[in-house]
Amino acid sequence: MAQPIPDLWPEIEQAQVVPPVAILREQAALLGKKTNHLLEGRVVTRTAGGQFHHSFYILAPALDEYTYKLFELTHDENLYPVHVGVTTLNSQQELVDRIREILNSDKAKKVVSSLLAQVKATS
Repeated sequence: MAQPIPDLWPEIEQAQVVPPVAILREQAALLGKKTNHLLEGRVVTRTAGGQFHHSFYILAPALDEYTYKLFELTHDENLYPVHVGVTTLNSQQELVDRIREILNSDKAKKVVSSLLAQVKATS
């Protein structure tokens, strides 16, 4: 009688860092709350070439689902480092700081303000 094959895997533990996509999804949800859901954040994830690509969109449902891509980030299966444009971020805190900069940039503020004005003009 053949011997059973043993389980050769070690104990498997989940990483103790917050995945970049979770940070993005939380910020997407907060945009909806801040704008009474006149605008929504949306995160779209795809994979290619061993990389995860997360795109962050601002969505205006009342404007025929208009979407604006604010930024994109990429990382491999190890979560960090993360690449946002030409910037490499080596930790969760660096990513949070960079996303804060992007969301507080003049560009982001102008897009949000303009879309809100258009949505309110259609009401």
